[in-house]
Amino acid sequence: MKKNTIIFLSLCLLFFSILPGQQETSAEKSDPLKDFSLVKETQPAPEKVKTGLESITAEDAVAYLKFLTSDLLEGRDTASPGFYIAAHYTASMFELWGIKPAGDIERPQMSRYFMRRDSSPRPTGKRTYFQNIPMIEILGNEGSAYAEYQKGRMKQTKSFNQDTDYTYYASESRSLSAPVVFVGYGIQEPSLKLDEYKGLDVKDKFIMMLSETPGKDDPESPFNKGELKEKYYPQRRRMRRSSSPKTELAMEQGALAILLVENSPENNGDVPQRTINRSAINDERPIIPGHFRRISLYERGNISRSWERIPTITISRAMADDLLGFNGLDITSLKNNIEKDLKSQSRVLEGVTLNIKNKAETKLVNSMNVLGIIEGSDPELKKEAIVIGGHLDHLGRRGDYIYNGADDNGSGSVGVMEIAEAFAKNPIKPKRSIIFALWTGEEKGLLGSRYYVTHPFIEKTAVNLNLDMISRTYEKERMAMMARRWGIQMSKEVLDKIDADRYVSLSYDAHTPQIEQIIRKNNDYVGLHIHISASKEASGGSDHAPFATQNIPWAFFIAAMTEDYHQPSDTVEKINAKLMERIIRMTYLTAFELADR
Repeated sequence: MKKNTIIFLSLCLLFFSILPGQQETSAEKSDPLKDFSLVKETQPAPEKVKTGLESITAEDAVAYLKFLTSDLLEGRDTASPGFYIAAHYTASMFELWGIKPAGDIERPQMSRYFMRRDSSPRPTGKRTYFQNIPMIEILGNEGSAYAEYQKGRMKQTKSFNQDTDYTYYASESRSLSAPVVFVGYGIQEPSLKLDEYKGLDVKDKFIMMLSETPGKDDPESPFNKGELKEKYYPQRRRMRRSSSPKTELAMEQGALAILLVENSPENNGDVPQRTINRSAINDERPIIPGHFRRISLYERGNISRSWERIPTITISRAMADDLLGFNGLDITSLKNNIEKDLKSQSRVLEGVTLNIKNKAETKLVNSMNVLGIIEGSDPELKKEAIVIGGHLDHLGRRGDYIYNGADDNGSGSVGVMEIAEAFAKNPIKPKRSIIFALWTGEEKGLLGSRYYVTHPFIEKTAVNLNLDMISRTYEKERMAMMARRWGIQMSKEVLDKIDADRYVSLSYDAHTPQIEQIIRKNNDYVGLHIHISASKEASGGSDHAPFATQNIPWAFFIAAMTEDYHQPSDTVEKINAKLMERIIRMTYLTAFELADR
């Protein structure tokens, strides 16, 4: 190539590299702080929100929190006396501040001996702050399982033991009986020409499936790279009880239940080892007697299909070999054949029928969401609601140990309370209505928020704002570790600029970008150090997830995840009250602007 041509091309490359748009794109990509909002000095808030904003104080939050986390409430377990006390306390505060009730209509008490002798209408009760929710408490499970193999006149039977050969704890009594189909890893990936369901009818059958993906420990495996890695091993936790891609596919194929076989028992443990590990004593933790209660919703039929999952029964490799052995197969050979060239080894296990029974001992209990409302100022827009929520329940007590749950989620509960008080005191009301919700049963599977999204007080929810664990501060080392776990890009340069006493993570619905714009603007009045991330699914396993399943925009605030999480040591003395105040103020400002648009 001639020298003049080289010079000309070099000048062209230089010209295009310094175009303004090109510079901005490059800067955006290289800016380590693009996902953060770090405000050093705050500005005065607008007058129309100032009264409410200034009513939110750390002192008030701590005062409310001390009561909610006192031993008197015994950890606020769902459908417990302690939870009922907490619910009535928060409802009484709503009433004190002039928040209108948004719960059920109180049914008038009628004597069974009283007979109405006229046709006058029945007396109508007053609306309450409580949305009552019937629930089922599971007191115990008994299970049995056996396989039958028949070939011509020959018939064999093999029995299996719960917690040794398999684990399955259902919330209801049920019997499952069906043929068995082996589906490898249970994957369909056209890009790899791998379809482990091809040519198989698995409808109403047990499907035996290896956990994880082929080549889990091989860095060169296609499942450890790019989109496939994010699909099967997402950096962010999926919403609690949401299904993995493999479970979703099994549901689409109409399978009766999944028989899940551990792909890497040497790393993750097999069924017997996990049973032993559960009973082992950890010298670093107190020896706490008993088990946490298991509770589920009674009204299953009206809950979104997103929460209906086919049973997943974890079986040992020994049990898998017994089932496969009827056809002269074994799990190790099949696994190795799949991983050798990514070719399907799926097949019907001829003549094999599995029978599994579960008997659940249950009782009916009642718990409630606490709901209050401030109606919007616009005659039409008030028919839409911004729902500000946090879960009021925690883990209760076991023996002499009380799980007070100061951070999880006493902090979010008092956040909702303070925001309700702020809206009540602020003389100017936004156009849309604001619903203040204290959820029950989050720790049991998001029960209260799941119930609400199918039984809303106002039909249209414009946005859900969720507060969960907003009062604790990270140490820098743990902040960096948690950032890696959550897939947050946090270099040492960024870490050095973050003030841990003001740090909070915000994730929001990626389909609603205006939420981020509002947050960044309002942070000038609050002064938080926020990591902001858009998400297409509700990661984090908290009460915004049911709203996401209904395609309702959401935003989720969470501060530090500490070693006190779900421990009796989560107490009020460890909170950062000023951080909590800032997060509550930010949520108030965000809710006001969303409601007033």
